Amino acid sequence: MKSSLLLIAAVALSAQPGPWKTLIDGKSTKGWRTQSKPAFPSHVWNIDDGALHSIPTAPRADLSTAELFRNFECEFEWKIARNANSGVKYLVFGMRPNPLVGYIDPEVPKALGFELQLIDDANVADAKLHPSHATGALYLFAAARNLPSLPVNTWHTAKIVVNGRKMEHWLNGVKVMAADLESPELRAAMEAQKRPDIPKPAHLDELKAQPNKRYPIVLTHHGGDAWYRNMRIRELR
Repeated sequence: MKSSLLLIAAVALSAQPGPWKTLIDGKSTKGWRTQSKPAFPSHVWNIDDGALHSIPTAPRADLSTAELFRNFECEFEWKIARNANSGVKYLVFGMRPNPLVGYIDPEVPKALGFELQLIDDANVADAKLHPSHATGALYLFAAARNLPSLPVNTWHTAKIVVNGRKMEHWLNGVKVMAADLESPELRAAMEAQKRPDIPKPAHLDELKAQPNKRYPIVLTHHGGDAWYRNMRIRELR
């Protein structure tokens, strides 16, 4: 009996989340780079009022963590300006072509991964194409539900959870999207999308076959003002 209790206690302890780690402290750019170069792209992103900020007139290079993650809980605050389109990508499998030139561009790297969409739903045309293009969505694959009010030029909170086959998006304390990486519904939604520059069912197979492989988290840059602050992450073991 004693050995059984010790085993149960050991399993419970091993399942506890790891300690919180700060990714954005509002003062330093440490830990951030692009996928193609190790340096922080200060001509594209800057620190503005305690937040990492996408410079709207700059090349639209996505910003990547230097550290890699697989199972995690990531919390942050975000704000976008009117007409802005941004988002946070995770389980980023690699780079995709820069849509402005049609090829993978190391000077303007763009991320290939799942995305928590953050967009001005009222004014950006892409957000109106389908609910899976709107704020809170798993972009292109699963629409958000029960969205709270999210006016532009206002700070909001967000949380992304990836734990095994489970993915969740939270906005202002509300769970707005849940998806299963091994579900037939997600696979079908991915198969229905014909764009070549987005995650494919083969990436779902990779995640299942290599459960310990780790990936960067990326802040996307689509040409508008977006701010991210107080970002922290803890690994789920």
